Amino acid sequence: MTPTAPQVERRYAAVQGTYWASNCTLRGLMAVFLTFHGFNDAQIGYTSSLVYCFTITLSLLLSAWADRHPDSPLKRTITGLFLCGLAAAAVLYVLPLPMLMLMLVYALNCCFHNCADSILNALMMQYVDNGIPARYGWPRGVGSITYAIMAWVLGVLMERYTPNVILPVFLGLCGLSLLALAFLPDPGPRKLREKQAKVSYVRMLKNNPTLVLLLVACILSGMGQTSATTFLIRVVEKLGGTSRELGVAMFIQAGVELPMMFASGWLLKRFSARGLLVLSFFCSGLRLIMLRLAPNLPVLYGIMFFSMFCFGIFGFASVLFVNSIAGQQEKVRAQSLLSLCYTGGVGGILGNLLAGILIGPLGMDRVLILSATLCMAGAAVMVLCARQYHKQFCQ
Repeated sequence: MTPTAPQVERRYAAVQGTYWASNCTLRGLMAVFLTFHGFNDAQIGYTSSLVYCFTITLSLLLSAWADRHPDSPLKRTITGLFLCGLAAAAVLYVLPLPMLMLMLVYALNCCFHNCADSILNALMMQYVDNGIPARYGWPRGVGSITYAIMAWVLGVLMERYTPNVILPVFLGLCGLSLLALAFLPDPGPRKLREKQAKVSYVRMLKNNPTLVLLLVACILSGMGQTSATTFLIRVVEKLGGTSRELGVAMFIQAGVELPMMFASGWLLKRFSARGLLVLSFFCSGLRLIMLRLAPNLPVLYGIMFFSMFCFGIFGFASVLFVNSIAGQQEKVRAQSLLSLCYTGGVGGILGNLLAGILIGPLGMDRVLILSATLCMAGAAVMVLCARQYHKQFCQ
């Protein structure tokens, strides 16, 4: 029996909700958790870069394998990633590990969890491609609000106990993700054109300059944004806050994405996905400039509301834009490349290395200025991408 769009949306929202709530724990609060275990800023930067190196390698392998084996359910791949993440987190929770082993196991845990993101996006696009008009925006918005709530809850718990409370919370939430995924209906087989030749990553990019420009823009913007993501705690501390205030800031930042996700259908009827992406990239740079100028915590909280125009738009517009420019046998790989060039991939690797090394000698303020410059460069490349789209697909 073919599932209806509302059924898909509700159950997909449950998966996104539990996934992003668990993502907030180890990945979102990385600096807090690793600082508690004796890591300095440079070591946190190295660990974060290692996370994304692992993520890039595994995601490229998984997405290429998925495109070559369309009969293998994407749900099975996501389930395997969740189980591997559970196992790595259990090792962190049970065993006292030396710093290098802690860095390695932590990076593997985040890698497994990160890799599920792009495949979850590809899974929703599979419903759409198979004629089920399920909306992506509001279910992904549920993920934003659960991320926000979890940030606030963990901020309170870490102040009352210790950052080690993150691990049992992650284990519980990841278990709920597996349960929600089990109830997600089968999207059916992926539709492929039998006569269409299978192409390599290199050929895929060579034949699609629009995609290349989008990925370059994501790398530049991702490099800029990681300083205010991984090291947001340093901005909060500079203004006199602690982990509780960090939780409030993250709650607002993620929570305001929800209205944009719910409004995605309305926005896409009036504006193109590529136009919305241009706006999102420029707003990301402007947000970093405002963070640099924030004089106190109340103003910082106000700036967090501006995030609705950053990832609040990017989250849905980028997925739909990539799906519209990728070939039938390239969709999973294209979604993976999108994730792997933004804050969760190459952009994250370079940005975290840069921020981790420069915060000590330069200070957070100067790093934020550099980060804003990178975001604005990414926005300029996104403008070129929008123009290239018109040349490639509209003529």
